[in-house]
Amino acid sequence: MNKPAMMLSSFAMCFISFHSVAEAVDVYGRAHLGIANSDTGEGSKTSVESYNSRMGIKGSGEISDGLKAVYKFEFAVNAADQDSDGKTEENITARNQYVGLQGSYGQVVLGRHDTALKVSQGKIDLMNDFNGDIKALFNGENRLGDVVHYSSPIVGNMQFVVTYIAEDNSKQDEETGVSAAFMYGDSKFKNAPYFVSVAHDSKVAGYDTTRFTAQGKLGDLTVGGMYQQSEKVTGSDKEDGYLVSASYKIDKYKLLAQYQDADGSFGKLKDSGSGTSVGVERSLSKQARMYMWYTQFSLDNNTDEDHVAVTLRYDF
Repeated sequence: MNKPAMMLSSFAMCFISFHSVAEAVDVYGRAHLGIANSDTGEGSKTSVESYNSRMGIKGSGEISDGLKAVYKFEFAVNAADQDSDGKTEENITARNQYVGLQGSYGQVVLGRHDTALKVSQGKIDLMNDFNGDIKALFNGENRLGDVVHYSSPIVGNMQFVVTYIAEDNSKQDEETGVSAAFMYGDSKFKNAPYFVSVAHDSKVAGYDTTRFTAQGKLGDLTVGGMYQQSEKVTGSDKEDGYLVSASYKIDKYKLLAQYQDADGSFGKLKDSGSGTSVGVERSLSKQARMYMWYTQFSLDNNTDEDHVAVTLRYDF
């Protein structure tokens, strides 16, 4: 067992052993793997991929009436690419990890967390964790350490979220950053059939970014759109982009479609262009589901990319 795996295993066992004295301890995870075929202009290849498989521990404990301590330690587990020789990429990496307080004023945590701008996307990214993820062409999908993250109480379907990033973070270039978002509605469509948000990053990981998101549900149809402007703090480069997505539920199936376009090179692909994705989600049980999807990128460097996959996801 490699060192990261040993650390994670020991950490999990410590928390499990304290289950009898701790309050509301939850061990959870997701196994999500699939068979994929990709063609990035240099010939196609087939591989087994892990799509942000993860495991974590979270919980809370009462401090006084109306106030409790909360914590989460979550890790991404690359269940497909780590070989026994240990020469491939690390198979365990950090996700959201924090400790904080929660009360009538909301929740404030310290540690590593998704920025307010990332949180503000809600559920609009139907290709989340896949090749057609919004981060392929868009900047702003940041999960950063050295942060103080505040989420206000939800009042009348309204919520305010702000993330402060200390200058000690390696991506901040010795400058503090602030990410803030205002959200209205419900991204899960349980309390309202709509979700809208506006968010702004100021000097976050080297960029100033503004994002507008709207999504609504009408019966079995869900549609959404996003517009974003991003600029390097140095002012040397800018990006404009938009995304539209739609899903339609038919019994145990959900049809998925998404299109994104960016005039800039701030995303994971480091080029401007467009991406089109279509897919279908099949619910197998409350915890298990399957996906089949296809994504095609047309990039301005005259390179086209094609990705297709069949995946199985199990949440526990």
